[in-house]
Amino acid sequence: MSIYVVSLLATVGGGCLALLLGRFLGTGRRAAAGEFGGQAQSLIGAVLLSSFILLTGFQVAGSWSALSDAREGTYDEARALADAYWAVGGLAPADRARARELLRVYTGEVRGAEFHELARGRTSAAAWRDLDAVRSAVRAAPATTAGPQTAKAAAQTALNSVYQDRTERAAQVKGQMPRVTWIAMLVVGAFLVAFPALLGLTATPRHLAALCFVGAVVAFAICFSAQLNSAFCQPFGVRPTAFTLATTRFSQLDTPR
Repeated sequence: MSIYVVSLLATVGGGCLALLLGRFLGTGRRAAAGEFGGQAQSLIGAVLLSSFILLTGFQVAGSWSALSDAREGTYDEARALADAYWAVGGLAPADRARARELLRVYTGEVRGAEFHELARGRTSAAAWRDLDAVRSAVRAAPATTAGPQTAKAAAQTALNSVYQDRTERAAQVKGQMPRVTWIAMLVVGAFLVAFPALLGLTATPRHLAALCFVGAVVAFAICFSAQLNSAFCQPFGVRPTAFTLATTRFSQLDTPR
């Protein structure tokens, strides 16, 4: 099911919940008589609203920070891959061709299959093997003169950066906001929607329409926070753009000057 359909259903569901609460809880004697003080209602409502805003802001800010770090990490890895691709150009022709082909295989695996795995909360074992193959090929390349030795050292340094960035991405794919904040946000959001009906809202069309809007906004905020909770899930998650750019850079480096 499309993530946008899920958001729509969540928003409509929040509105329907508010409608039912307002319809059945807003018909009692207290609601009709208006026995609750306006100042008390305003205070409790303000506390509920500020609590929900605080929890939602915490969720969104934390998730957005993790998302930004994950996106930056992909570009760091892509730059390191381009550095390695350029560095192996100083090896012997056969070793250069072998290393560059393996770098392309690894980048293609990450850009394609692995990003589907990242959305499911795991990395690709095949991509790990491809990276190990690149490192092994560069390490095994003979370097008997100063030029190849320098190229080999630069390539190994760049590949170490790739390995480090990849390890950080493996940790980021498991990172999520604490579950307790989700429970708190759901409870506060539900009570925020139910509060007007519990403390005096009458079941008139105008009041029910306003309550439906509140329920829809609360449900949308929770759904939006959930969509940001995983750095590699769409529609807001990290995309493989950095590795597409790396592939383009590979082609540029292959072009004779």
